[in-house]
Amino acid sequence: MLRRTLVPTLLATLAVATVTAATTAVAAPNRPSLAKWPPWISIESPVNPYDASSRNAAFLVHALVREGTPALTDVTGAAEGMVDGKRQSITLHFDATSRPGVFAVRRQWPSEGTWLLRISLFSTTALVSLDRAGNVAGVRLPTVVASGSVVPRPILAREIDSTLAEAAKR
Repeated sequence: MLRRTLVPTLLATLAVATVTAATTAVAAPNRPSLAKWPPWISIESPVNPYDASSRNAAFLVHALVREGTPALTDVTGAAEGMVDGKRQSITLHFDATSRPGVFAVRRQWPSEGTWLLRISLFSTTALVSLDRAGNVAGVRLPTVVASGSVVPRPILAREIDSTLAEAAKR
């Protein structure tokens, strides 16, 4: 008997809570939305060797946008390097994986020299530092505070040059 009265009451409470939450979300247009954010990328390393779509990748790029799923053409990048004292730049090619918004980067830069990778999704850019073996050593996504929010900022050419010069010293 208790079960017959308890289940409809719980369902009714759940339905009211759902409608209230939906109404509040629609009725409060001036409240800042947590869903409003700039494009964001993160780097995954090491890569799962058991996933056939990302096997032999140097690292994965997780691309996130507020609405929808980024396409392969939305992600761009370059390997910036110093080889025998000369500056080089190689455009990177990205491969789709079995996961939406996740792209594989296979090694496309020579093993000689010092390399830094610049990975971009629209206005968001990450700098990926590599160790001597070509593995991901670190990731930096420069940001700035604007209107009280942390947002990605453009990367200056001198930042790439100074990061390369510092890495070449090691």
